[in-house]
Amino acid sequence: MHSGRLVTLPMARAKIRAQVRVVMLCWSLWSGCQNAADRAKPKPRRVTELAPATVSFLIPAASPLEWSQAILSALKHIERPATRESVCAVIAIIAQESNFKANPAVPNLAQVVKARLTAYEAKYGRPGKALMASLLDARSLKDKKTFAQRLKTVRTERDLDLTFRDMLAYHKSTHPFVFTAANVAGRVFDGRTLEELNPIATAGSMQVSVAFAETWADDHGIPEATARDSLYTIAGGVLYGTARLFDHEAAYGEMIYRFADYNAGLYASRNAAFQIQLARLLGQPLTPDGDLLQYDEDGDSSSNESQTYDALKQFARRFAKDLSPWRIRRDVELEKKGTFEQTDTYKAVKAAFGKKFKSSPRYAVLPQAEIDSPKLRRKRSTVTYAQAAQRQYDACLGNEP
Repeated sequence: MHSGRLVTLPMARAKIRAQVRVVMLCWSLWSGCQNAADRAKPKPRRVTELAPATVSFLIPAASPLEWSQAILSALKHIERPATRESVCAVIAIIAQESNFKANPAVPNLAQVVKARLTAYEAKYGRPGKALMASLLDARSLKDKKTFAQRLKTVRTERDLDLTFRDMLAYHKSTHPFVFTAANVAGRVFDGRTLEELNPIATAGSMQVSVAFAETWADDHGIPEATARDSLYTIAGGVLYGTARLFDHEAAYGEMIYRFADYNAGLYASRNAAFQIQLARLLGQPLTPDGDLLQYDEDGDSSSNESQTYDALKQFARRFAKDLSPWRIRRDVELEKKGTFEQTDTYKAVKAAFGKKFKSSPRYAVLPQAEIDSPKLRRKRSTVTYAQAAQRQYDACLGNEP
């Protein structure tokens, strides 16, 4: 029995060693495959975020720390890394819009308001003058000056905005008959209510649309009622401006197209390229302003047919007969969204252009649009705006601490 055990033990050990060698070989082969697979995987790109001190250095303002904190907080809020490119883009817009003033003064603001009220009054004839006098000659309980006196001395956007809001709130609660009469007259003559007399449609250091700020706040769990007043603070103005600049996904290879969108509207640069390609396919002029539909003063699409919509119907008859006018209209209603790129209309124009001209259609160009505002002394071109912001951006990128 003992001799048998002595004979089988070496054999067992040899068998175990052979099994271990097989296991080690398999492990080696598997590890090699895994290492090769890991090497084949693209390594995640390392994102370098700027420190607060670096952001402060880049800001050409008297109090850079507060602006730096606002920019970093805004980028964090919209979940965008605080890279040099993102920070410099925000700085470029602030410098362009207000030169780092949270509540910027507007040249000749009192005269702008007077001209606006006079024009409004003139539309109503003799009753309009009496109606306007009743509105302006009153005063709120917390102020000794009448609304007319306050409007004569306004210097900043906030001064004007608060005066208008105080005036409307006072008449709405104290003289509801006057308030209702004025609104009824406005709708009869030109469709405007008293609220729309307020020329402050954009506000703050980044001149953000008040309507955009209120909608964005509501969509992101911020009380909508706080948005307007928040725009006049450094933190609020930068938050809503940063959201307006970056809170839409677009395949822009250069920042200048985001600057153009900031001035002309969401996806204006993408849509302008689409319009140019449509015009070339049809061989007819088409203004590449970035708007595929017509819009009213409230920013809602109009039922009136735009030049681009008419051109798209011509395109369908020649290049895509399965595209009905109803389908085209449904698609272009998405022109302010990223999903427009997934529509049949967008794809058909891009495909036809590539086939006819044997080249890949551009994704974006600078839109040929002009922006007009009561606060501007003259109309402003989107091209010149975007180019000026780009110069600010380039200077910031090259500013080394």
